[in-house]
Amino acid sequence: MKATDQDRHLFNKHYRALCYFACQMVQNERVAEDLAQDAFVAYLNNKTELPDDENAIKSFLYSSIKYAVYNLSRHNKVVQKFWRRTSFTELDDIDYEHQIIRAEFTTAIHEALEKLPEGCRKIMTMSYVDGYSNEEIAQELQVSMNTIKTQKRRGLGVLREKLNFDYFSLFILTFYINF
Repeated sequence: MKATDQDRHLFNKHYRALCYFACQMVQNERVAEDLAQDAFVAYLNNKTELPDDENAIKSFLYSSIKYAVYNLSRHNKVVQKFWRRTSFTELDDIDYEHQIIRAEFTTAIHEALEKLPEGCRKIMTMSYVDGYSNEEIAQELQVSMNTIKTQKRRGLGVLREKLNFDYFSLFILTFYINF
């Protein structure tokens, strides 16, 4: 909808007061200016439905800002609640690189584990991925401790061949330090 001279007059007359009103609530000048401008846009969009009385228009403008501030506040609370509920944090480039390396490392380990014979893969997965002790694996699979140790030794040998040196070293560091 196109603004008339009367609309421009209303804007010039009430804009500063509306900005001040909004700034008192949001404590941010730029956001307050945006809210005041949005109120005028809302007025122009609803102009045909409003009375032509300046007090009614002024009331509409202030109400528009008040409800926009409520919506902004509600939105900010939702955003804060989201960040509190999730473990996500803002990551810088180094964190993203670490996440990429971790993802590639994990994929390489799982691909290498998939190439192991079934029994060896099961023991390696239970030990290094699931965190079971040798005793727990032996008890669950009903095999001897020597079988567990032998399969783990064979599995590590195969992983050493299948993974490049850096990944294998990382695998050893990660799983032997954690367990």
